[in-house]
Amino acid sequence: MFRFISDFRVYLALLALSFAFAVPAGAKDRRTGPPVMRWQEGAPECECTLEKTKDGFFRYSLGYETLHVSLSIDNQELEKTRRTAGHVFGVILTIRNRGTIPVKLYPGYMTLELEQHFRVRLRSEDPDSFAYRLQDDSDELVHQSERELKKHPERKQAIEDRLKEHEKFVTEWLQFVSTQSLRDVTLDTGQPEVTGWIFFDTKTKWKGSWKKQEDFILRVPTDNVIFEIPFTLPPLGEEPELRQRSQE
Repeated sequence: MFRFISDFRVYLALLALSFAFAVPAGAKDRRTGPPVMRWQEGAPECECTLEKTKDGFFRYSLGYETLHVSLSIDNQELEKTRRTAGHVFGVILTIRNRGTIPVKLYPGYMTLELEQHFRVRLRSEDPDSFAYRLQDDSDELVHQSERELKKHPERKQAIEDRLKEHEKFVTEWLQFVSTQSLRDVTLDTGQPEVTGWIFFDTKTKWKGSWKKQEDFILRVPTDNVIFEIPFTLPPLGEEPELRQRSQE
């Protein structure tokens, strides 16, 4: 009996020792996963450039091996977010595959981190779900307007004018989202490059309003590499300019 207990204790000790030296399940995945390439001016391991375009956009370019990512962000995107349909935050991505091996892109896995707000991560909007939400919100406004019209028939002209303007606004946005959004795609020799908008819903559990200046990190995952592009809005030294978002 005592020998059994002694052997059992030895077994437990060996078992505990094996757990102590065991590699955590996620550690192997992290070591064998794709490398993370972060935009940093002058970084030797990747191609990093920054330029300001004539239309007020800042373009961050980041290249690694055969993949190249370009982020174009309006320096007044924070201001526009308050006025756009659905209060979304939008950026333009151009991704190019300069190699011969196909690379699959899934925009739904791209995220935007808000560094000053408990590092909240926003996942990019699915274009079809976003369009559905816009239409649903529009239908709700129509129902509210109909109820308002019954209570205040004397306001008929003002209510109808407001609805007409809103429907035009939503129609333009629906067309913009359906034609300009970045969707799942495979970049190969037949289609080596793609450009499209990525939208992020700002209605999250994060509480509080936008600050005058915000720090972000955009993450673009692929099978080969994960791109990280940190940026600040408005950029340092930039004065506010009120411009309308282009929907062409």
